[in-house]
Amino acid sequence: MVTRVVQWATGAVGRAALVELIENPDFQLAGVLVYDPAKAGQDAGSLCGLPATTGVLATTDKDEIFGLGADVVIHAASKAHAVDTNADDICRLLAAGTDVITTTSYNHLPTYGAETATAFVEASRTGQSRFHAAGENPGFMFERLVATVTGLSKSIDRIDLYEATDVSAVDSRPMLVDLMGMGRAPEDVTVDSPIIKKLDMAYRQALNATADVLGVTLSHVEVSVDATTLQHDLEVTAGTIEAGTVVGQRFSWVGHWSGRPLLAIHEEWVLTRDLPQWGLTPLAPGEKAPLIRAVIKGEPSFELALDVGWDGKVPNGQHAQPGHLMIAMGAVRAIPYVRAQPPGIVTAPVFGAIQLGGQRRN
Repeated sequence: MVTRVVQWATGAVGRAALVELIENPDFQLAGVLVYDPAKAGQDAGSLCGLPATTGVLATTDKDEIFGLGADVVIHAASKAHAVDTNADDICRLLAAGTDVITTTSYNHLPTYGAETATAFVEASRTGQSRFHAAGENPGFMFERLVATVTGLSKSIDRIDLYEATDVSAVDSRPMLVDLMGMGRAPEDVTVDSPIIKKLDMAYRQALNATADVLGVTLSHVEVSVDATTLQHDLEVTAGTIEAGTVVGQRFSWVGHWSGRPLLAIHEEWVLTRDLPQWGLTPLAPGEKAPLIRAVIKGEPSFELALDVGWDGKVPNGQHAQPGHLMIAMGAVRAIPYVRAQPPGIVTAPVFGAIQLGGQRRN
C-alpha cells in the first residue's frame, strides 16, 4: 500500500527528503509545507531540482496541511527561528492521527521536561499515531551507531564522540569572528557563549538517550569549552586570523554515572587540522577528515571513524550536500518501521548493546 506523505519545510534537509518522496513509488506526496512565501504555489518538483510535474503545490497554510489527513509527515522545520512552534505543530499533527518523523531534535523527550514529554505522549494517544525523532547527532551517531558497537565489549569505562567541522571556508568575517568566535581572544569563548545555548539541548538529549540504551541514568552533565590558538598568523577565506587568537574550539558535554564520567560529546570547530595539541594533523593528499570519531574505552577498546561524502563527482541532479542527504534519508527510511509500531513514541531498537547497570566495578 502506498503511503501518503507530507514534506514539512524545504530547507537543505527537507529538499533532500522531498526528492525521495517524489521519486520513490512507495510514497505518494500529499502536500508540502513551506515557510517562505516566495515558495508558496510552486510545484513540489521545482523546489528540489526535479521537473515541476508533481501536481502538488507548496503552501504556507498549516491548516491546509492539517486537513490533508496524510499518513505521515516528514518534519524538517528549523528550531532557529525566533518563534518556536515545532512542538505545538507536531502535537497537533499527532492528535489528528498523522504519524510524524522529525529531524528537528526531540530525540529524548524527558530531557525537555515532563510537560513536553507528556504533551507528545498524550497527542499520540489521542490520535493513535506515532512519533519518531530521526537525525544525525542526536538521533543516530551516539544512540544507535556507537551504542551498537558497545555490544562487542565485555566492559565499558568511557565513550567519547567527536564531531569535527572545518570552518576555514566560511567567507563572512562577521559570521566567523563575531558570531562563531574564531579570531578572538581565547577568554572570549566561554560556556556562556550563544552557541553553547543553541547546542545544549540537542547534546544533552543524545547523552541521555544513549544512557537509556545502555541501561543507566546519568547523574549530571558537565559543559566545558576549550579554545586553542597558534603562534603564527593563519590565512583563511575570510582573511587573516592573527597569532594568539582562537583557531579551534571544542565544546564538550560530559555525562556522569556511578561517580565518574561515562559519556561525552565534543563538538570541534577548527580553522586548520594542524593542531597537534588536539591530536589533529594535516591530511595527506586525497585523505578525508572523519565527520565522526568515537573512542570507546573498555575491555576491549574500539575507535570508530565515519566520513560522509560523494565518491568522486557529485551524482547527476544531486542538489543536496551529502550530510543533508544522510539526515533526510534516515528520516524517510524510517517510515515503514515507524508505521509498523504501536501508537506512541517510537525509538530505534539497538540489538545487544552492553547493559551497564549490572557491570561489575573493580
